[in-house]
Amino acid sequence: MQSINFDDGYKEFAINGDESRVIRFNPCDMGILERIKKAYEEIEKAEEESKDIELKPDGTVKDDLEESVKALEVFKNVINTQIDYIFNSAVAEIAFNGQSPLSLVGGVPLYERFLNAILPIIEKDVKKEMKASQRRISKYTDVVK
Repeated sequence: MQSINFDDGYKEFAINGDESRVIRFNPCDMGILERIKKAYEEIEKAEEESKDIELKPDGTVKDDLEESVKALEVFKNVINTQIDYIFNSAVAEIAFNGQSPLSLVGGVPLYERFLNAILPIIEKDVKKEMKASQRRISKYTDVVK
């Protein structure tokens, strides 16, 4: 079979330096910005529906009420699904390493820590690519001026 080879922009990132936990995505995928926006909306909606549930530091429910446990499970699934949606691949399992995305670390849920760590990477790479694109385009538009 023949192969078509080109730079598709994908980069690999080890989670917390652990090379057995690697995610791969294109931080300059222009669709990622829209997916992030939609994912945040879905997570906020699920968070609102789960706001009265009290959690232990490990992300499990403080009380054992069946309704709370079910609501928490739905919320965790929404988070994992939306994280995977953002990156177009199964990233949540790798990023959270089997932990609940709601596990608290320093009072902040694990999923928030992950997004807070990765969003600056995306922002920096998108700005860099936009600047490079602008230079490339200006070579042609400057001739027309």
